[in-house]
Amino acid sequence: MQSAVQQRDAFIKTIKHIRTVVQKVVANSGPKNILRAPDSHKIAEGLFLSAATHWEELCQGLLLVDLATDNDSLLFKHVKGFRTKNGSHHLAELLVSHLDHPHSFYDWSDFNKLHTRANKLFPKGHRFAPPAGAPTSQKTCLPAALLEDLIKFKRLRNAVAHKSDKAWETFMKMIKESPFSLTSSQRKGITPGRFMVTKQWDGQIVLLTALDKLETAAKSLVP
Repeated sequence: MQSAVQQRDAFIKTIKHIRTVVQKVVANSGPKNILRAPDSHKIAEGLFLSAATHWEELCQGLLLVDLATDNDSLLFKHVKGFRTKNGSHHLAELLVSHLDHPHSFYDWSDFNKLHTRANKLFPKGHRFAPPAGAPTSQKTCLPAALLEDLIKFKRLRNAVAHKSDKAWETFMKMIKESPFSLTSSQRKGITPGRFMVTKQWDGQIVLLTALDKLETAAKSLVP
């Protein structure tokens, strides 16, 4: 099992790779280039879905490694010794991966749920909790603004992956609100990919800003 730092670094490496691909796609898109608008929009959706999936894997991986190595975790609280060298890792994976089975699957894209779950597995001061001395209003280690961004990413991810009426309605509501504030005419004919490639957020296209924020979130989880 990789350490927390190794997992963070692997995630950041992936995000940087996706970022370079985005830049190549943008540079080669346009009326006179090899990629037309629908091409770049569809590619953007795939790249964002890849980034979101790796983020979920990072969150799951960090919870696993902490549970398997933290002497104050729930696992070590009930087990004094392990028969094999990697016994704690195997038990941690079973506990984390199958805690909700068979009633439901676990949604790793919801950071608030991840925080709540970590509270049940670790004492105060764990990786997913706010640091000591943080305002009482802060519920997780991530700043409130970044936590809101992760909620946006989940809505965007669902709009790409699910195509359900609820996912689409949530996506349309999100782009209508601040900071995007798209008008009815701007929302006409919009797709998640078109939104990520053609609309601006913090001075650059939405997709690049989303990648930057995911990298910042990873560095917040593993300083």
